[in-house]
Amino acid sequence: MKSFDDLVAWYLDDAAPTGAAFSPAGKAFTADRENYRGRYWYYDTQDFTIDIHDMAIKKDYVESISEDLSEYVLLSSAYIISGSGEWLDPYQVIEPDSLFIFDTTLPTDRCLMHGHSIYKAVGVRFKENMMAKVGLTNRFRNKDQLMRIFYDTRTEITRPIRHLALDILHCQMDGTSADLFFNAKAHEWLAITLDAYDRHKNKRPLPAGDQVAIETVARYIQDHYAFDISQSFLEKLAAMSGTKLKACFRDRYNMSITEFTQRKRMNIAENLLLTTDMAIADIAKAVGYQSPSRFSLLYKRYKNASPSAVRKIANQ
Repeated sequence: MKSFDDLVAWYLDDAAPTGAAFSPAGKAFTADRENYRGRYWYYDTQDFTIDIHDMAIKKDYVESISEDLSEYVLLSSAYIISGSGEWLDPYQVIEPDSLFIFDTTLPTDRCLMHGHSIYKAVGVRFKENMMAKVGLTNRFRNKDQLMRIFYDTRTEITRPIRHLALDILHCQMDGTSADLFFNAKAHEWLAITLDAYDRHKNKRPLPAGDQVAIETVARYIQDHYAFDISQSFLEKLAAMSGTKLKACFRDRYNMSITEFTQRKRMNIAENLLLTTDMAIADIAKAVGYQSPSRFSLLYKRYKNASPSAVRKIANQ
């Protein structure tokens, strides 16, 4: 297997090495190109690579990757802190507070990144060496089966992976303590994924009618996120009792209705902060909050940054 350092040197090309933007145990680069500017950091071992993207996307563009990345890593799982775009082959939405799974063996790798957005993500790129050590290459001899573990569990494990990603993002360790820390985080990331997959196999799916009803509720919330939608209305929409609605919604989306609504509002708010000059108080109202302080509190909880900090980035 080729060195990940070789891949970074090829991909970043003229990017400038910089001081450790995150943990000094890794390597950091800055770049200012036609389509984006920002920082890339990575920590590489024989078993895995952990990396952090922190980029401001200047305009819409399509990124095509021609290099055979399977020579460097087996597969990649990344937590998207902030982002706006689409991975085209196969289609995956790149959006805040979600997991993006990258299959390095696919013949075509293309993504569309939306301009005037921030792409911030923490990922673990698992190498074949690590999968062999934990017995996965024997358990799943077919690469497609191994990929399904990560695809099928990505919505279910977003919350625990978020905590891991933020721990990595804020780590300032160096030396042996950093080695131990990142090794533990990579193995925990994989363990969370495998545990969710084992639960997923034994989970009884929602009846078809209930699933359609819950997805109707979710679509209604997505279309009317700025309104105060009552629980009683959603019960009538789904034709379910309150208890059943809450249970089925959590079973389908791995979060409560309230959290689902708040996440939608915060994602819309982030886009408005980055692409308009609307006052923060007006953005709060636009996504359903009469209190700017309440909006700011929730925004920081979900985005790990205040609205004013994001607006400052947008104005740079």
